[in-house]
Amino acid sequence: MWLEAFRLEAPEKQRSLLAKAVTYIKKSFKIWHAAASIETTKHVKSKVLRRAIEHMPGEARLWKELIELEDEEEAKSLLHKAVECVPGNLEMWLALAKLETYENARSVLNKARKALPTEPAIWVNAAKLEESMGRDTLTI
Repeated sequence: MWLEAFRLEAPEKQRSLLAKAVTYIKKSFKIWHAAASIETTKHVKSKVLRRAIEHMPGEARLWKELIELEDEEEAKSLLHKAVECVPGNLEMWLALAKLETYENARSVLNKARKALPTEPAIWVNAAKLEESMGRDTLTI
């Protein structure tokens, strides 16, 4: 209902309508996503997504949207938090490993292996990491 009201509302009133909606329904991805999508500046959009994550820390889609907005250093910091909150998300583990140094990437992939023991992509990425360093054995 809130999203339909948002869609029908005049553009100048949409922001206040969504602000009211998130006070009533704090755990709705669609409402938070709509609230972030109408923001025009990166800073404000980031602020909205961070508030959304406070209410729904296990929502991987919110983390991904926020991480895409940030620079590499901030993205790395956010990914560390994201994999703690959503340990079952392979994409975030692999993204974090790619942003880390060799030693830290090994550690990240080892943690990912423990969180997702049946995921072959972790082993493949660990092998690629070792190959990139000139090593021919996999030790994570």
